[in-house]
Amino acid sequence: MDNSQEIGRLERRTKNHVRVRIFGLAALSAMILFFIYDLAVDALLEGEFATFHFAIESIVFVGASIVLVLNVRDLRRLRERLVWEERRNRGLSGALAEVIGEQMDEWGFTRSEKNVAWLIAKGYRFTEIAELRGVKESTPRLQATSVYAKAGVSGRAEFVAEILQPLLMTIPESSPTNDKNRFVGTEPS
Repeated sequence: MDNSQEIGRLERRTKNHVRVRIFGLAALSAMILFFIYDLAVDALLEGEFATFHFAIESIVFVGASIVLVLNVRDLRRLRERLVWEERRNRGLSGALAEVIGEQMDEWGFTRSEKNVAWLIAKGYRFTEIAELRGVKESTPRLQATSVYAKAGVSGRAEFVAEILQPLLMTIPESSPTNDKNRFVGTEPS
């Protein structure tokens, strides 16, 4: 799965989570409206204002109202955070694309080679690149050979590593991502 597919999957999951929360808040709102109606009927029409039944319903009404207010606040914060993260990701993606584009310019890639190089870096197979570009599979293979030669590497993995290496070299030594005890998928001991 390439990065854009993973991002799309996460966005769909987040949007589904927000929809479920909104549905829950709508149900809670309906329940609160029912309690308002029931409390009004009990107090005004049935004279149950000072009864145990009325007190219990009032407590449940207040509790449900508090839960609704807290959840609306949390949902608003979640949406604000999502908007902030989307802006941040767009900015970081743009900066990353710019740096990689400059590196491709330094290597002297043609426009077609840049297109193929981007698709290779994103993890597309040659058959997929050919399909996306509307060419025979041999065309992106030949262009990839030229890309690898200009970048001074022997294959796809080295090419992607060569693109990432200058970016990784700029990470400060004190960064938690440079901790030698951290590995993907494991907890530090």
